[in-house]
Amino acid sequence: MKKKIVSIIITLALTVNVCMVAAAAENPAATRNGLQSEGAIHYADGEGGVILDAEDLYMLADQLDLFKVRVSKQLGIMQTYLTRSDTGIPLTSADNVYAVHKKPNAGEEIDPLTLDFASILEAVAVSQSIPQDAAAYGLPSGTKLYKTPEGRLVKEAVEGAEPINIQAASADNLSAGTAAWVNGRLLLGTGADTADSFDSASKKPGIGSSAIPKKVGVSKGYTLTEDLASAYAYVVSTCNDGNHAGSDPVFEVKGGGHYEKIFSAKYTDRGYNVRTALYYISDAPQGSVVKGSNGILFY
Repeated sequence: MKKKIVSIIITLALTVNVCMVAAAAENPAATRNGLQSEGAIHYADGEGGVILDAEDLYMLADQLDLFKVRVSKQLGIMQTYLTRSDTGIPLTSADNVYAVHKKPNAGEEIDPLTLDFASILEAVAVSQSIPQDAAAYGLPSGTKLYKTPEGRLVKEAVEGAEPINIQAASADNLSAGTAAWVNGRLLLGTGADTADSFDSASKKPGIGSSAIPKKVGVSKGYTLTEDLASAYAYVVSTCNDGNHAGSDPVFEVKGGGHYEKIFSAKYTDRGYNVRTALYYISDAPQGSVVKGSNGILFY
């Protein structure tokens, strides 16, 4: 049964190749249509012999055309198309031939059989270029893009967002350990820009160790000696009742400002039920009292 399946696959493959070659041969641009050789020459001299058969040339011509067709299809899979339209990247190897990353309209693509191999090779190189037109990414041509303060890409000029242009990535733009082909080069991400953004953010008021010079306990209540634009408080409660029914830690700010729980968790540790919570505090004026279960204020 296996032999039968293999023979069927081989037969289908040969049939497909023959059909593709036959279709190419009917094209006026087919390489075989430029050949003028006919017949065969047989030369024999003793035990040696030479055969020159024109059919060999036609076979090679068909294989070359088949290669062009298949490379063209593969370029299409990589979103690279060759066209006469002057809206793309001009090829230096051919006049009036351009590479684009958006599929052209019907009839605008170039017949691959009319291309020389230099143009095909150049198109392969262009396939790894980074298009700057939003249309290549499925967006309407001319779409303006913006980056929010959090680093998200958006299509609207929302508050705090800055306009950006599409550009090729560098190793520093990629997350550490990720890899990508960019303009013909294989890059390994270093995560440098992410680290720089984190370092920059950590220097803003209320964020990062360089802007959090104080760490004080709040279990007995702590009175702020200055206005706080932002701060964090970590509080924890423990019990050993063994049934996970312990109370959540308490926390409050009296005297003004806002606070909200941004994280909580519970777990067991050496027979104790532990519950923790992290609070974010903002706009707390001097004199406000911060108090919580066995906790620490960072500001």
